Amino acid sequence: MYQALYRSFRPETFDALLGQEHIVRILKNQIKNGTNAHAYMFCGTRGTGKTTTARLLAKGLNCTSEGERPCGKCEACRAIAAGSFLDVTEIDAASNNGVDDVRMLREEVNFPPVLGRTKVYIIDEAHMLSTAACNALLKTLEEPPKDTVFILATTDPGKLPATIHSRCIRLDFRRVSEKVMAERFAEIVRETGNSADPDALSLIAANADGSVRDGLSLLDRCLAAGEHISRDDVLFLLGMAGVETHMKITDCVLKKDLAGALKVFAQVLAEGKETVQFTKDWMEHLRNLLMVKVLDDPAGILNLSAENIERLRAQSAAADTEFLRGCITLLSRALSESRYAPKPRTLIELAIIRMCR
Repeated sequence: MYQALYRSFRPETFDALLGQEHIVRILKNQIKNGTNAHAYMFCGTRGTGKTTTARLLAKGLNCTSEGERPCGKCEACRAIAAGSFLDVTEIDAASNNGVDDVRMLREEVNFPPVLGRTKVYIIDEAHMLSTAACNALLKTLEEPPKDTVFILATTDPGKLPATIHSRCIRLDFRRVSEKVMAERFAEIVRETGNSADPDALSLIAANADGSVRDGLSLLDRCLAAGEHISRDDVLFLLGMAGVETHMKITDCVLKKDLAGALKVFAQVLAEGKETVQFTKDWMEHLRNLLMVKVLDDPAGILNLSAENIERLRAQSAAADTEFLRGCITLLSRALSESRYAPKPRTLIELAIIRMCR
């Protein structure tokens, strides 16, 4: 059976992990010196490697290699990769988030490792744990049995109580740069016996917006259509308006080029894009422009890749703050009214006319 790219090309060693060098350096050093913590909190947006890194740490703590760990080749590493290693337990907190689930875990923790040196518990989507479950986990996190490590992976650390934060070493995962992703995607395309134009891979990386898993899913979809991927193939197959389209229509509006803006919008719809979804995405683009305009350091709020932030910064130089606010208001009003309109397209076109005037 075919296996998705994000699974078949999952990193087996720290050196294969993309874009998280600051975290790899810490974990490698801890494994080498035997100074690992008893509890970690891995935070970051989806698809940046939190669960993968948790498995790599579990491998490193149980790897039997005499050299750098994890080696990815010893029996323990292979078993952890296959999910059959008895001393590594992965828990999906989205579906096992009750206090009873945590109590069962606390009972299991008291048993020593069976096969390896260290028992590792990986709690994915940890922010989904209930308040009672978090409270039940506190004592175990603070004083776990010897040779036991907890790893909490979350995309929303703010939902976890401060008492959990204080008991863990927090490591924040960064969005992966487009350049790094595009280079890796090129290697994957070659390894799978296919080919792709560099600008097609760059477009996939740009729309992944820092998430390696999202990028691999997009690449998987494109490869399913043929052995060679072009830029036009990416836009057609993924049904994207893309960041570039939002930039283009916004440029027209900023230049008061009404005909140009309406042509871009018409082209978007002619390619099969959905009116309401495109408008929502365009509103988000305008909002991002506004944030870049008013904030000195917008990276934390926008949650976008560095490359996309630079694109926004360049475009925002030609935009007035009040003008952007007015554009967002017009599109928001048009979207609200379009729920009851037989032809939402007409309302969005009217909004574009007002924006250009």
